Amino acid sequence: MSKEMSQSPKARAVLFEIYGALQRFIDTGETWSIFINKMSLVSEERQEIRDFLGIGHIKIDLLDSAEAAEWTESGISGIWYGVHYDQTKNPILETIEIGRFPQVASSQIEDVHRSLKKLQLGLNDWE
Repeated sequence: MSKEMSQSPKARAVLFEIYGALQRFIDTGETWSIFINKMSLVSEERQEIRDFLGIGHIKIDLLDSAEAAEWTESGISGIWYGVHYDQTKNPILETIEIGRFPQVASSQIEDVHRSLKKLQLGLNDWE
Protein backbone atom coordinates (compact mmCIF):
# COMPACT_ATOMS: atom_id res chain seq x y z
CA MET A 1 0.00 0.00 0.00
CA SER A 2 1.32 3.38 -0.99
CA LYS A 3 1.66 6.10 1.61
CA GLU A 4 1.74 8.86 -1.00
CA MET A 5 -0.87 11.51 -0.21
CA SER A 6 -1.14 13.11 -3.67
CA GLN A 7 -4.39 11.39 -4.62
CA SER A 8 -7.10 13.45 -6.20
CA PRO A 9 -9.94 14.53 -3.89
CA LYS A 10 -12.29 12.06 -5.61
CA ALA A 11 -9.88 9.15 -5.19
CA ARG A 12 -9.38 10.07 -1.51
CA ALA A 13 -13.16 10.17 -1.00
CA VAL A 14 -13.48 6.65 -2.44
CA LEU A 15 -10.61 5.43 -0.26
CA PHE A 16 -12.38 6.81 2.82
CA GLU A 17 -15.60 5.09 1.71
CA ILE A 18 -13.62 1.83 1.42
CA TYR A 19 -12.16 2.41 4.88
CA GLY A 20 -15.63 2.89 6.37
CA ALA A 21 -16.99 -0.17 4.57
CA LEU A 22 -14.10 -2.32 5.78
CA GLN A 23 -14.68 -1.12 9.35
CA ARG A 24 -18.40 -1.97 9.08
CA PHE A 25 -17.52 -5.39 7.69
CA ILE A 26 -15.25 -6.04 10.67
CA ASP A 27 -17.86 -4.76 13.14
CA THR A 28 -21.04 -6.23 11.66
CA GLY A 29 -20.17 -8.58 8.79
CA GLU A 30 -21.94 -6.28 6.31
CA THR A 31 -20.47 -6.52 2.81
CA TRP A 32 -20.28 -3.56 0.46
CA SER A 33 -19.84 -2.99 -3.28
CA ILE A 34 -18.67 0.16 -5.02
CA PHE A 35 -19.40 0.42 -8.74
CA ILE A 36 -16.22 2.27 -9.46
CA ASN A 37 -16.64 2.78 -13.21
CA LYS A 38 -20.12 4.25 -12.65
CA MET A 39 -18.67 7.09 -10.57
CA SER A 40 -17.37 10.34 -11.99
CA LEU A 41 -13.76 9.16 -11.78
CA VAL A 42 -11.34 9.34 -14.67
CA SER A 43 -9.19 6.29 -15.36
CA GLU A 44 -6.19 7.94 -13.65
CA GLU A 45 -8.19 8.34 -10.43
CA ARG A 46 -9.32 4.70 -10.55
CA GLN A 47 -5.67 3.74 -11.02
CA GLU A 48 -4.66 5.90 -8.04
CA ILE A 49 -7.06 3.89 -5.89
CA ARG A 50 -5.67 0.57 -7.17
CA ASP A 51 -2.10 1.77 -6.67
CA PHE A 52 -2.88 2.85 -3.11
CA LEU A 53 -4.55 -0.45 -2.18
CA GLY A 54 -2.04 -2.67 -3.98
CA ILE A 55 -2.50 -6.21 -5.30
CA GLY A 56 -2.87 -9.37 -3.22
CA HIS A 57 -2.24 -13.01 -4.06
CA ILE A 58 -5.72 -14.37 -4.86
CA LYS A 59 -7.52 -14.23 -8.20
CA ILE A 60 -10.97 -15.66 -8.91
CA ASP A 61 -12.20 -16.21 -12.48
CA LEU A 62 -15.84 -16.93 -13.29
CA LEU A 63 -15.60 -18.39 -16.77
CA ASP A 64 -18.60 -20.71 -17.14
CA SER A 65 -21.16 -17.96 -17.36
CA ALA A 66 -22.96 -15.88 -19.97
CA GLU A 67 -21.11 -12.90 -18.51
CA ALA A 68 -17.64 -13.75 -17.30
CA ALA A 69 -16.10 -11.96 -14.33
CA GLU A 70 -12.82 -11.86 -12.47
CA TRP A 71 -11.82 -10.65 -9.04
CA THR A 72 -8.39 -9.91 -7.66
CA GLU A 73 -7.67 -9.45 -3.99
CA SER A 74 -6.20 -6.05 -3.23
CA GLY A 75 -3.17 -5.67 -0.98
CA ILE A 76 -5.69 -5.21 1.86
CA SER A 77 -7.46 -8.39 2.98
CA GLY A 78 -11.20 -8.10 2.50
CA ILE A 79 -11.01 -5.67 -0.43
CA TRP A 80 -11.47 -7.09 -3.95
CA TYR A 81 -11.25 -5.59 -7.43
CA GLY A 82 -13.88 -6.98 -9.80
CA VAL A 83 -14.37 -6.73 -13.54
CA HIS A 84 -17.50 -8.08 -15.24
CA TYR A 85 -17.49 -8.71 -19.00
CA ASP A 86 -20.20 -8.92 -21.64
CA GLN A 87 -20.53 -11.89 -24.00
CA THR A 88 -17.86 -10.43 -26.30
CA LYS A 89 -15.40 -10.16 -23.38
CA ASN A 90 -15.60 -6.35 -23.19
CA PRO A 91 -15.53 -4.95 -19.63
CA ILE A 92 -18.95 -3.63 -18.63
CA LEU A 93 -18.62 -3.16 -14.87
CA GLU A 94 -15.71 -2.48 -12.53
CA THR A 95 -16.27 -2.93 -8.80
CA ILE A 96 -14.48 -2.76 -5.50
CA GLU A 97 -16.05 -5.23 -3.10
CA ILE A 98 -15.55 -5.42 0.64
CA GLY A 99 -16.05 -8.84 2.25
CA ARG A 100 -14.43 -12.23 2.78
CA PHE A 101 -14.82 -12.93 -0.95
CA PRO A 102 -16.88 -11.46 -3.79
CA GLN A 103 -20.53 -12.46 -3.28
CA VAL A 104 -21.19 -13.09 -6.98
CA ALA A 105 -18.31 -15.61 -7.01
CA SER A 106 -19.93 -17.69 -4.28
CA SER A 107 -21.78 -20.87 -5.21
CA GLN A 108 -25.40 -20.23 -6.08
CA ILE A 109 -27.86 -22.71 -4.55
CA GLU A 110 -29.19 -23.68 -7.99
CA ASP A 111 -25.66 -24.62 -9.07
CA VAL A 112 -25.17 -26.63 -5.87
CA HIS A 113 -28.39 -28.57 -6.56
CA ARG A 114 -27.26 -29.37 -10.12
CA SER A 115 -23.85 -30.44 -8.82
CA LEU A 116 -25.43 -32.72 -6.22
CA LYS A 117 -27.37 -34.48 -8.98
CA LYS A 118 -24.21 -34.76 -11.07
CA LEU A 119 -22.33 -36.26 -8.11
CA GLN A 120 -25.17 -38.68 -7.44
CA LEU A 121 -25.20 -39.85 -11.06
CA GLY A 122 -21.43 -40.32 -11.00
CA LEU A 123 -21.61 -42.36 -7.81
CA ASN A 124 -24.46 -44.47 -9.24
CA ASP A 125 -22.27 -45.26 -12.28
CA TRP A 126 -19.66 -46.77 -9.93
CA GLU A 127 -22.12 -49.30 -8.59
